[in-house]
Amino acid sequence: MSTNIPVNDLDRAIMALSRSRANTPEFYRQLLQGELWFLMKYHPELEGERMAITNGSPIPFIQITDKQGDVVPIFSSLERAEEGLQAGKVPENTYLPSAMQARSLLELLGHLKWRAVVNPGCTTGSINIPYELMRDLANGTALKPLAMNREDEPQNVKLQILDPADYPTNLIQPVFEAARRYPNFKALWVFGAVGELPAGAKRIYHLMVLMEPRDEVIFHELNMVQADAGRAYDVRLSLLHETDREYIANCFKQAAPFYVATGYCPPTVGKND
Repeated sequence: MSTNIPVNDLDRAIMALSRSRANTPEFYRQLLQGELWFLMKYHPELEGERMAITNGSPIPFIQITDKQGDVVPIFSSLERAEEGLQAGKVPENTYLPSAMQARSLLELLGHLKWRAVVNPGCTTGSINIPYELMRDLANGTALKPLAMNREDEPQNVKLQILDPADYPTNLIQPVFEAARRYPNFKALWVFGAVGELPAGAKRIYHLMVLMEPRDEVIFHELNMVQADAGRAYDVRLSLLHETDREYIANCFKQAAPFYVATGYCPPTVGKND
């Protein structure tokens, strides 16, 4: 990390996310704060000027190309934009870094259906974000806690028990790290879907969560982590209720959870229950 560039909260969130996808929620929150910087074609008369984008205005965003196609580079600060340009060996006076309120920029890119990459070429590391996520962050739905309804509960779902060697590690490891931050999460399982998938379909996994006491905000923290880590899969999240003792006891009997809270004692069901 360059000691000459101030490190802000978004930089810290990017670095934390690079270490673990369990830090996804904090990255989302910091991405919405303050201003974000983007690149536009250099015009000397625009240096030091604020720019307003209105309906009918030309789209100013510079796009670059990566393995997935065109993407808009955005930055956490002016210094990071300059660092990225230097890392890319871009000639002076080619692009002009400009700023916009973060929520407005994300909303606009989401509307355009353009992907973005945050801090490309910077020592913070970089993060790719799809347009759907930028749209949902801008309108608030990405950070809105989920309703915890009985319909989310899994008793009538057919599940396939997986061999631990077949667990999707890139999905369950961040979920494990997120769960252990909160004592509300008692146990988590991962199951497969029963039946064959259509050609080209994503593999389906069911994450089963035992949480007491229930908390919509904390549950959504876990959901944000699994949604980010599980982009390559079709992940279904289900809630167990502590009163369903027989079902919970059977889950522990049939398959070992990949996470169990320290000190948690699973229910047992006997003849007298």
